[in-house]
Amino acid sequence: MFRARLHCLQFLTEPQAEILTGALGDIALSASAREHQSGQWIFEWLFEMQPDPAVLESLLFAAQPELTHLDWQIEKLDPAWQEKDWLAESYRSFQAFCVGPFYIYGAHETPQAAGDQIPLQIDAATAFGSGAHPTTAGCLRAMADLKDQGFCPWNVLDMGTGSGILAIAAYKLWKTSVLGIDNDPECIIVSERHQSANKIPVGAHGLSLQTGDGFSSPLVTQKKPFDLVIANILAGPLVAMAPALVSVCDSNGYVILSGIIADRAREVISAYTDQGLVLVSTAEETLDGHCWTTLVLRRMQQS
Repeated sequence: MFRARLHCLQFLTEPQAEILTGALGDIALSASAREHQSGQWIFEWLFEMQPDPAVLESLLFAAQPELTHLDWQIEKLDPAWQEKDWLAESYRSFQAFCVGPFYIYGAHETPQAAGDQIPLQIDAATAFGSGAHPTTAGCLRAMADLKDQGFCPWNVLDMGTGSGILAIAAYKLWKTSVLGIDNDPECIIVSERHQSANKIPVGAHGLSLQTGDGFSSPLVTQKKPFDLVIANILAGPLVAMAPALVSVCDSNGYVILSGIIADRAREVISAYTDQGLVLVSTAEETLDGHCWTTLVLRRMQQS
């Protein structure tokens, strides 16, 4: 067995890193990524046979053409290494933390949530969206703020669900129907694992998960309209999907958008106000010099 490790010093957003992690999915036995510093990622893939760096680079450049030169470390693993549970080792480096009312912890920990906190068991090593990044944290805080304002949705959509953390948090806040969609089958597998760990019911009155092609996914068509739509993606895709997103939103529904570098927030806002939504709030959080924006908008019923 061989391990290929890539330390990418180039700034990447969490969704971009997710794309890179899955770019070798057809040839790798497993893949993982962790954020070494804000926007800088370490990627690892395991292979049955020794991989060709040129082949790996061609696949990564196809997924992310803007990548600069990549520095590879490829090594053969000895049997003693293979016997270790390195996923568990990665879990142990993930320490519990709080975002708003949510207490987020890994499977390796005993929950220590206070009585008024909402526990979320999320294993950061298995998929993107641990809650630690400002984009995910911004969505969690936005949902909690809506809850505090008395908003109680009956039908929630989490588009690009990743680890499932936002969909699970939505169910724990409101105990209502939630749908999580992702175009990556591995994300749905991870989300289902987190759904089970957090004891979230499956089905019409719980959390439904499906691999699908965005807003044309069968369950989206079947379950629309949604009075809360959450999309933590990138600014470009958020702009492109604005008409489709608004088309599945209830006449008085809320929309939470994140994954947005602050200097592109105005572009995203314009795309959605052009579709008739009204900006409700803007929240910004800076991490290591990078400012991220989370938007809350609402579709107002025409009188």
